[in-house]
Amino acid sequence: MTQDSLSVLITGGTGLIGQALIPVLERNGHRISVLTRHPNRYLSSQSQPDLFSSFEDIPDSHPVDAIINLAGAPIVGPRWSRQRKQVLRGSRIGLTRNLARWMAARQTPASVMISGSAVGYYGNRNDDILGESEPSGDDFGSHLCRDWENESLALENLGIRVAIIRTGLVLSGSGGMLTPMLPGYKLGLGARIGNGRQWMSWIHIDDQVRAICHLLHHPSSNGAYNLTAPVPVRNAEFSDTLARVLNRPRLLVFPAPILKLALGESAVLLLGGQRAIPDRLQQEEFQFRFKSVEAALTHIANP
Repeated sequence: MTQDSLSVLITGGTGLIGQALIPVLERNGHRISVLTRHPNRYLSSQSQPDLFSSFEDIPDSHPVDAIINLAGAPIVGPRWSRQRKQVLRGSRIGLTRNLARWMAARQTPASVMISGSAVGYYGNRNDDILGESEPSGDDFGSHLCRDWENESLALENLGIRVAIIRTGLVLSGSGGMLTPMLPGYKLGLGARIGNGRQWMSWIHIDDQVRAICHLLHHPSSNGAYNLTAPVPVRNAEFSDTLARVLNRPRLLVFPAPILKLALGESAVLLLGGQRAIPDRLQQEEFQFRFKSVEAALTHIANP
């Protein structure tokens, strides 16, 4: 390991972002540990991290210089029943609270934590331009993100530098939002969602990983960061661009009433949106590789 290498603990390392991040960190000389409920299911030809199923399984002698806290049950999927909301909160807020207790008990706490959140923090804000200083919204998703962030920031009391990543829609050819969309679009069955005016704050998976690495190694980076490309787009533009990249028409519309009937309260994830801008990353002169959604989608659709 090099002089600048770190021992990094990742929660949620089996998800889309974690799977892309771990090989990059390993190539950069870092030692990676992953906290996962099912270590026997962790399969990767690209990486070989240390695997733990609980905080208690991690010996105090096992160094943890940095934490990347990505754990959280998928927010898109089942309807937001009371039980589902408890799962979503427990997998984020509860886990982060347990992480803080565990870290407080260690002889040597980590020096930095990068902790997850989402642009859903702002709620459905129509055309408002949202830098990191904007307040949170007032729906379930907003409260979920706000409370998760507050639990993460509590680790500052241990002298840990905390950076919060308010992630947008992650574009990847290996999972995430595009996986269920691409088959239909390739058949010419792509659809605008509702009136198509809702904003989509997106980021290419490569820039997501690079931004996390930037925050990990930038000693003055703390507080909240929008991990989104500089140019958000409306849903209609995103849909038309994806169809054009695939050389297919985009003729369909997915009606809002059907989505509301099928998804209930969680339909806001598709029918609402945020026009989030990565002000703080740009102030720190982070350079995005994919600034336009067309470039990002072209890279993914035609690797």
